[in-house]
Parts: sequence; structure tokens; C-alpha cells
Amino acid sequence: MVSILLFHDAVELFLALASEHVGAGKTGQEFITYWEAINQKLSSKDFGQKDSMNRLSKARANWKHYGIRLSTTEIDDFRANVATFFQENTPKVFGLAFEEISMATLVQDEKVRDRLLKAEELNSTGEFKAALVEIAIAFQTLFDRFEWRVMEQDSVHFKGVSSHRLFSRVEDTAPRELSRFAREIEQELGTLHKQVQMLSLGIDYRRYIRFRGLTPMAYLTGSGTYQVAGDGRGQSHQDYLFCSQFVIECALRLQEIQFF
Repeated sequence: MVSILLFHDAVELFLALASEHVGAGKTGQEFITYWEAINQKLSSKDFGQKDSMNRLSKARANWKHYGIRLSTTEIDDFRANVATFFQENTPKVFGLAFEEISMATLVQDEKVRDRLLKAEELNSTGEFKAALVEIAIAFQTLFDRFEWRVMEQDSVHFKGVSSHRLFSRVEDTAPRELSRFAREIEQELGTLHKQVQMLSLGIDYRRYIRFRGLTPMAYLTGSGTYQVAGDGRGQSHQDYLFCSQFVIECALRLQEIQFF
């Protein structure tokens, strides 16, 4: 039943945004009043799905205020109605198909954004593995380019968010009988440094671990191109959606950082 509340919230947010976009303003507290206000500003006067969304609003009120539950079939019907609402009204208000909307367009770095958009194209044709390769390269490109900007700052304040660690000769200088132990310590320090970096940037390390498991490892070659090693375990549309969303979230986090 929580889905009914989420459906309603999504539609109401769209209505508020559409109203602002066409200059209709907010006409009151009632959900259904948006249709008249928006239609006054549309030349076509055909902002649609009013009746189905009115039924959704009443179902939400009945559940939220009176505890009246809906059947699984009814919830599925509302899900389809909400999808139709977005598909029908997005081009009328914003001039583009609902399917063309992509969070990737919010990524400012052009190279990262292009990789994400290419991954979307591959995913749309069912090429999930190829899409995940593009996602992996987008992620590595994002952090490589961020790292270069951090290094340009040459500031102690950015050390926590940098993946760069000073070269260590602990393993080389340790006594032979301790070399294996020293190597393991270096590996653990590297893992700890990555965890600190992710946390410092506000990135969920648990999601990072899942992302790493689903995607191949991308790296920058000496010639300046990216290659990948391994395949990763991702092989479905859902895996692609998670990985794409994760990279976009990371990009938005990094864009919040103000460089000097």
C-alpha cells in the first residue's frame, strides 16, 4: 500500500513542476485543481488523465485516513495509470518524450555523461554486459578526472578525498620473514584508504562494494584510453539500473565539492 502513497507523491510533484513551467502558479491545496490551471496555459487544452489521477487521490486518502486497503490488481492498475499519466503529459508540457528523460543529463562532466548516455543506448537494446562496461569506464573516468582536480589544489584539506597514497617501501625494506606480513598490511591500508575516501565524499561504501562486484574493473592505459579487466557479475537490466544510478549519484556528490 505504500506504493499508492509514492504514486501520488510522484504525480503531485510533476503537477507542481508542470504548473511552474507553464506559469500557471499554485491554485490551491487540492490535488485536482492543477488540471484546470495547467490547461489554461496549454494551447492544446488537453492535459490528460484527470479522472484516473482523481481516483488515485481518493484511494490514497481512503488508505491514509481510513485504512481502506486495495487489492494487488487495483494497485497494478494504478501503476499503469501513473505510467500513462507521465507518458501522455510530459511531451505536452516539456516538449520531450518521457522515455527521453535521463538523470545522466545532470552530470556536468561531458566525458562521463557521454559514457552514461551510451550505456543507456546499449541497455535499451538488451546489451547489458556492454552497457556495464560503459558504466565501469564512466565511474573510473569520473574519479580519475576528480583526482586530477584534487591534485591541482595541492591542499592538505583534500587529502581525505584523494585516492592518491604516497609510495611505500615498507614491503621492500622489511626483513624477509616479514615481507608477506608487510604486503598484507599495505593491502589493508589501501582498502582502509578507499573506505575513508568514499565516506569523506558522502558515498555509501556498501553500494560501492556492490557496484564493484557487478562491473568489470576499468583502468586508464598509457595511451590515454580506457580498458576493462574481467566481466563483473552483472547481467540483467536491474543490475544496469543500480550501477547507472550509483555512478550518477557519485557524480552529483563530487559536483557539490567547491574547489578553490
